[in-house]
This record gives sequence, C-alpha cells and structure tokens, in this order.
Amino acid sequence: MNQQNNFISCDQVLPNIVLYIDHEILDNQQLNLVEIHFGECQGCRNQMEQENAAITLMRNLLCNALNEEAPQELNHRIHKQTEDLYNQMMQATETQPFTEITYTQTTYTEISADGATQIEITSEIRREFPQE
Repeated sequence: MNQQNNFISCDQVLPNIVLYIDHEILDNQQLNLVEIHFGECQGCRNQMEQENAAITLMRNLLCNALNEEAPQELNHRIHKQTEDLYNQMMQATETQPFTEITYTQTTYTEISADGATQIEITSEIRREFPQE
C-alpha cells in the first residue's frame, strides 16, 4: 500500500468490499483510501455495487420472510393451550382468586440506516394476583 500517493491496489480493496458496505472499516485513513480507489477504479466500483445490491436483496428477503404471520392452525393451538393452562390454574386456585392471565407475543424487526438487522421475538404468559 502506497499511502503517500493515496493509492491501494484492487487486491487490497476487493477483500474489504463487504466491510465497506457494512460500514465496518473503522480506520479513517483506510476508509479514505478505499473510497478514493472506488472513485478511480470502475471495476472495483462495479463489484462493490453488485455486492451491495446482493446484500440489500438478501436483507429484504429476510425481512419479508420474517414478517409472515404464523399459520392460523398454530395460532389456534397456542390459544387452546393458553386456555387449557388458564382452566388448570383456575381449578388449582379455586379458593384463591386471581385477576388475569395474559399471553403476549411481540415481534420487532428493525433495519438501521447502516443496514444492520435486529429481530426480537418476545413471548410471555403472565398471571397477575390481586393484592390482599
């Protein structure tokens, strides 16, 4: 790498394309050299654009796949099991009243500006007792 001439070779740039796309080149000097190279080298710039398009497509497909709703049969089985659990708890605690049993499932998907994808799925069954 010849840093005085602000030049790095294609062999030095190509292995770092995905790091560049994902904003993971942390050294500012290295980042500047890669950007200068993309400005001067059409072949590497084309390769970077193709990689970026492929990564974007994969992220979009992943997000679309994760946004699908659960099959109705699965929702029905979960509801039935929750109802059965509720009935069992009611029978076991007939002498001790309680206020509520709730089942909550939350799916949260976030794609940040830098393209990072975060997916959080939370399931919770909660039994709340009255205060005596």
